[in-house]
Amino acid sequence: MEALEEKEAQVAAWLKKIFGDHSIPQYEVNPRTTEILHHLAECNRVRDRDVCLVIEDLKQKAREYESEVFML
Repeated sequence: MEALEEKEAQVAAWLKKIFGDHSIPQYEVNPRTTEILHHLAECNRVRDRDVCLVIEDLKQKAREYESEVFML
């Protein structure tokens, strides 16, 4: 199990990425909120990875389709 401090750092980095130039809303930093936010960050990371895979697949299919059209 990851150390709580490491999870807090990961959560802080994720929140900075999500909120960008906007300020991060205040929240109580405790083991429960850290675990919840860390889980949410991990789900978000997995979803982002899956979306990137779908995008790359669609780009590849578009390239294949275009090459087939030009062959006709």
